[in-house]
Amino acid sequence: MPSETSVPVPEALAEAFAPVPVRAGRELFAQGEPAEALYLLETGWVRLYRLSPRGREMTTLVLDPGELFGEEALLPEGRYGQHADALTAVRVLRLERAGLLAAWEASPEVRRWVLARLVRRLRATQDRYREHRFRRVLPRLAALLVEQMQPGQEGLEVHLSHEQMSHRLGAGRDTVTRALGALAMRDLLEINYRRVVVLNPDAVRRLASGSEDDDE
Repeated sequence: MPSETSVPVPEALAEAFAPVPVRAGRELFAQGEPAEALYLLETGWVRLYRLSPRGREMTTLVLDPGELFGEEALLPEGRYGQHADALTAVRVLRLERAGLLAAWEASPEVRRWVLARLVRRLRATQDRYREHRFRRVLPRLAALLVEQMQPGQEGLEVHLSHEQMSHRLGAGRDTVTRALGALAMRDLLEINYRRVVVLNPDAVRRLASGSEDDDE
């Protein structure tokens, strides 16, 4: 029977994908390992990162549901070019290399589907690079808060840790903590354990859009 998934996949791949739940913090694969499978993220966030020569983690992208990763499985004797960790609890669909290559050779629909998702991810990476060049941390943090805030017991809340925010922004955890502190000093938010309460959502939206001064 085909795997039940909320992400549309070509019929030629439906039976080949195997659903795999992964706990937050678990590694899906490591940089340099043989690329044995292609992955499709169904729920949660996955972080892709590389290690610098000094061992520092450098986040390249945080993937959203519907995105493919592990495309090195398409290459002869391919090896993963970066690490992939579950930033939250996730469910991925895993496609073994043999099944992927067979479907790739047999189906133009599969080739178009894979390439379309990889191009979309490339564009997201390019957009992130441009954003990092031209926007400072404080407006990007405000934009993340606006994106993630939702009604809670104490008002509009964001349920992300400082570390999760730093991965989403591609910034150091200390930098994110300082930026949150700066917003708290301006009475825009209140910082709690693994939760931020947005006290002035209109001001945070203005900061995210660039219509309010960034005093970082």
